[in-house]
Amino acid sequence: MSAKQKLNIWLTQATEPLPMICKLRTSLYADKFIERGHNVIWFASAFDHFSKKWIYKKDTDVELENGVKIKALKGIGYKKNISLARYIDHRVVTWKFKKMAPNMERPDIIIASMPSYDLAYEAVVFAKKNIIPVIVDIRDPWPDLFLDHVHPRLRSLIKVLLYKDFQMIKETMKMAYSITAVTKTFLEWGLNYAEREKTWRDRVFPHGYKVSSDLNNNEPPERFKKVFDVIKKKFNVFFVGTISNSYHNPLILLEAAKKLVNYNDIHFIIAGDGELFLELEKDTQNLSNVTVTGWLDKKEIEFFLQHSKIGVCPLTAVVDLPTNKAYSYLSAGLPIISAFQGDLKEVIEKYQIGFYYPPNDVDALVNCIKKLYEEELYKQMSENARRVFEEMYDANKIYEEYVEHIERIARDYE
Repeated sequence: MSAKQKLNIWLTQATEPLPMICKLRTSLYADKFIERGHNVIWFASAFDHFSKKWIYKKDTDVELENGVKIKALKGIGYKKNISLARYIDHRVVTWKFKKMAPNMERPDIIIASMPSYDLAYEAVVFAKKNIIPVIVDIRDPWPDLFLDHVHPRLRSLIKVLLYKDFQMIKETMKMAYSITAVTKTFLEWGLNYAEREKTWRDRVFPHGYKVSSDLNNNEPPERFKKVFDVIKKKFNVFFVGTISNSYHNPLILLEAAKKLVNYNDIHFIIAGDGELFLELEKDTQNLSNVTVTGWLDKKEIEFFLQHSKIGVCPLTAVVDLPTNKAYSYLSAGLPIISAFQGDLKEVIEKYQIGFYYPPNDVDALVNCIKKLYEEELYKQMSENARRVFEEMYDANKIYEEYVEHIERIARDYE
């Protein structure tokens, strides 16, 4: 392949929001491929994983304005992230991809995202059969992650029941020409299954964050003008994410707010929607130092980032996963208080951009907030946060490098 040759690229990713809803990892590097003159077909789901609603009620082909083509495949839908219905839904989407792929024009390269691992497996099998380079891009370590949701005594049994699934992961990693991942831990996990050493083709590319509006715009969105009157002179502690029963639910912030009620300047802003939203809203009715916004679009998120001091990444369990919200906080120079293990904890401590606290430890969380309430320490950590974002987590830079990496792999494969 010459340096400027146009590539036909397939992307398989069934759990990420489609670009018309929210632009995350697959959307961002799909856009970069298009900008560099390549063709992109994205095999996706017709079901939105986050809202648990149908985007399309049947298999649907969509072409975006910039030329990205999406094949939205209909499964059965599901109400809970860890459920038999979700397992079946992904199997249906995978089966449709398996039937469809041989009848389409052969791509030059495939990027198979995980999750879902069954769709990634079929993409890798197809690539191997047709002598196509395939990159497995790891965002979550499925099905190993399932073991975190069952009692330790049941884990051996679950491993037996999911024996074929674990074998599927092993074969996927062994057949991958390249493995990329959002964290160093996940890359090591993939290479361990592949039973090989790291090569130049295997790299970490974090999620990152793309700033889409002017963070110096002080005009509040129309629906939040009254809220702004409350928060504009406060030391705001900000959370944005899904309000659900998952391990990163933000209910611990209510306990922290109660303990800090005598600090008149400290205020908590909790943004997002989900199955626990009504409970959250009810529990905050008598808390004058908490504002619950509900769902925010990206421009609204960036407005609240601009008017916040700290970003919080809470957890209810010991988990080593990346979290997109951390990168959005850093983009606005917000120090992070996080309960996440792994790469995020390492970066926070190495670059002095906030504090780690143990999951569910409200007193430790409160102490971290109090430390950052001190002006000189806050100023230094805020400057560090902004610098770390610009150097390490600006999505424009990350996905430009990602696309160049994929182009190099395509050239090398020939």
